[in-house]
Amino acid sequence: MKRWQATEFGMPQAVLKLVEVALPEPGPREARVRVLAASVALPDLLMVQGRYPFVPAPPVSPGQEIVGIVEEAGSGYPFPVGTRIMGNSRADIAIGGLAEYTLSPAIGAVPVLPELTDSQAAGFPGSFHVAHIGLAHRAALQPGETLLVLGGSGRTGSAAIQLGQALGATVIATARNHDKARFCQAQGADHVINLREQPLTDTVRDLTGGHGADVIYDTVGGETYDQATHAIARAGRVLLVGFASGTWGQPDPQHIMFHDYSVSGALSAFRHDTERDETLNALADLLRQGAISPPVTDHYTFDDVPAAITSRSGDAVGQAVVTVASTAELEAAP
Repeated sequence: MKRWQATEFGMPQAVLKLVEVALPEPGPREARVRVLAASVALPDLLMVQGRYPFVPAPPVSPGQEIVGIVEEAGSGYPFPVGTRIMGNSRADIAIGGLAEYTLSPAIGAVPVLPELTDSQAAGFPGSFHVAHIGLAHRAALQPGETLLVLGGSGRTGSAAIQLGQALGATVIATARNHDKARFCQAQGADHVINLREQPLTDTVRDLTGGHGADVIYDTVGGETYDQATHAIARAGRVLLVGFASGTWGQPDPQHIMFHDYSVSGALSAFRHDTERDETLNALADLLRQGAISPPVTDHYTFDDVPAAITSRSGDAVGQAVVTVASTAELEAAP
């Protein structure tokens, strides 16, 4: 089988190679999956460059999120052979999803909702599932509240914009140029703050009449986190989701206590079974209603993986997907 991998850290075009490797064998609560499509996101770029904390040393095999068909299930894996699933790969041990086959751990794997295409499903858990577990379960976002999405043009931020609107919130998003701002507006943001032109803290205060943001969905971290938390409402909730700036937000216990807000993480892998089922049902309903729609903005072939990963720097918006195989190809195979 073929897999994209690198034996050293560096820029994708320089270090990633398409190599022939043995089929991975699933262990307990894992399955070998025939990959249909894989999401490509900023963590994949950071992974290849050596800047991702969960992959501290080469070899590197990117492609954290996949959609595929279960080919062989290990003991305890919850879905039978032939199931079309979406979830994570084992990129953490250099068995990533930018390959013909990968390993799918049971944690985080779910059957693909029939409303989703392969391209939409590839990054759905890491965007809409994360947004739902954060906004609906951890922060309990209520209709009429104000949601501030830091980094609204990314795949996770854009999911939070759409879901925040669907939950009845007023959504403020941040962006760093006019193109990203327009993309946030297209996802449904009521207000977009261009951070190159407007101060974050004062603008949020102005837009909310001094009340502040009830919920902050932080995909950026760094200085942006600090500025946002100075515009949080009393009894507000901060969700730590990502670190697109290169560093996580750093919660200040004294600031949290004296400004009366809470901070929690949002990662769908840690939800319990009831939360998982509630999220699946809620997102399926919203898809059928047309209230949410995964914004797949860039499609790449399996041969174009280095370019796909490189594209996640700079001015990228939305979701990029690499097609590895089609369902029709699998059905036609002997």
